[in-house]
Amino acid sequence: MYKKISLILSMLVILFGTNVFAHSHLEESFPKKGEMVTEPLKEITLTYETNIEQASTFTLKDANGNPIPVSSIAVEGNKLVGKLDDKLANGSYTINWKIIGADGHILEGEIPFSIQLADDQTVEDPQEEVVPSEDEKKEDEGKNTKATDNPDTNEKTEESTFNNYIIPVSIGVLLIIIGIASYWLFKRRKQV
Repeated sequence: MYKKISLILSMLVILFGTNVFAHSHLEESFPKKGEMVTEPLKEITLTYETNIEQASTFTLKDANGNPIPVSSIAVEGNKLVGKLDDKLANGSYTINWKIIGADGHILEGEIPFSIQLADDQTVEDPQEEVVPSEDEKKEDEGKNTKATDNPDTNEKTEESTFNNYIIPVSIGVLLIIIGIASYWLFKRRKQV
């Protein structure tokens, strides 16, 4: 009987254990995290490790936190693609993404990047333009160099959080407790 319980518990742990590692992490993006884009940006593409649900989306915000309109955000298998109607002005932007993976888990993250177009490509920004100081420029250049020197910085930008493990770990612990209690009860019955 002990062998049967051990076999069932082992299979359940394996079954729930594989679920923990099935999350859809961000694999790559355009623009990349920390990238300085020097050409007009017409499309944002986020690629994940597995297919994502149709309810997945993202927003684009400028340095002041104001939303930038993105038209036709679409899910294409493991990609989340959004088209931009208007050119973005020079400055810093953040993509805030929220997806539902194929496993049903909700993941979210952000990708900061900046736009630095040549003078002949710039657009008039109706809002106040923020001019970075020399220190901020050097810091941005350092971030851009790090992002291009190490291609792994963009991969898996959003690691699984503790919340993603609560349910599988709780179930595993519960199954172990049930297994130990069952073993103890069977041992006790044999002694009586």
